[in-house]
Amino acid sequence: MDPEAAAVISPHLLVREELLWCGRPRDTSALRWRAGAIILVAIAALVMRSMPLGPGLAERADTNSILLAVLVGVLIAEAAVFHSYLSNTFYGVTNQRVIIVSGLREPRMVAVLLDRLNAAHLRVRRIYRDIELRAPGEELFQSRRLPFTNPSVPPDWIGGPECYRLIALEDARRVCDLIIESARKLK
Repeated sequence: MDPEAAAVISPHLLVREELLWCGRPRDTSALRWRAGAIILVAIAALVMRSMPLGPGLAERADTNSILLAVLVGVLIAEAAVFHSYLSNTFYGVTNQRVIIVSGLREPRMVAVLLDRLNAAHLRVRRIYRDIELRAPGEELFQSRRLPFTNPSVPPDWIGGPECYRLIALEDARRVCDLIIESARKLK
């Protein structure tokens, strides 16, 4: 168990609730590829700006390089927000609930009762290093993480199906098995 995650999750425990596992997201190869893509777009913007062009293409190149610069700025800002959410997100599995504590300023706690899992309410599935708790029957609407939002909890205004994600776990298989086993013990 991650001691920092345990310190954040423990104040949210109920009476007779035992913390079975806690952790936080870890850096993944997808995040490294994403950072590489931002760097490539930034280099393309610089190269386009420095290329000598004829008078007819110069104005268009200026417009394109400004648009690329704006795009790079937005990508960097979104990456900073995404990283801030990841660094302030903690996950916990207890004998009664799955807990997600995250937030940029004030941490917000979201808890999913284990007796709702693999029933009519929520399905549990592991996708590589992520665990997803999603409402059944909503597989056609595969909502992905929206820019500038928390990757673990969908925003209230999206109006989509209930879905929670424990992302970038070191040992997602073990955590998923622990969640399913704990849910079975409750039934």
